[in-house]
Amino acid sequence: MSGRSEFRVDRQKNRLYIKLSGFFRGKDAPKAMEDLEAALAEVQPGFDTVTDLSEFVPGAPGATAALTQGGEMVAAKGRRNAVRVTGGLMTGLMQFQRLLKGVLDEETTRYAKSVREADAILDNWDNSA
Repeated sequence: MSGRSEFRVDRQKNRLYIKLSGFFRGKDAPKAMEDLEAALAEVQPGFDTVTDLSEFVPGAPGATAALTQGGEMVAAKGRRNAVRVTGGLMTGLMQFQRLLKGVLDEETTRYAKSVREADAILDNWDNSA
């Protein structure tokens, strides 16, 4: 299964939804980066992200640089809080965390089992601290 990426923006909540699934190869990266750039144009700095990794399989070496670049793009745009949806698959999450270590702040990242749970976490996040 080739890697797939989907991006959706909720402008009212200023929230970017990212879904990564399958096994990413280098050939999957250019379209994903193009789609991410378009989605980032629709959010304002201080946006939140929900990243669904529940069907993500650790990617090939050719795709790992693109995943890191995607994280850098999200950080540069001004991501505030994030929730990663694991669905119980930890291998994809572990690669994702390793690649983004130092790129995105783990202190503003939480984990959920579903997108619905992720939304609830973000909807109730106390940003007053």
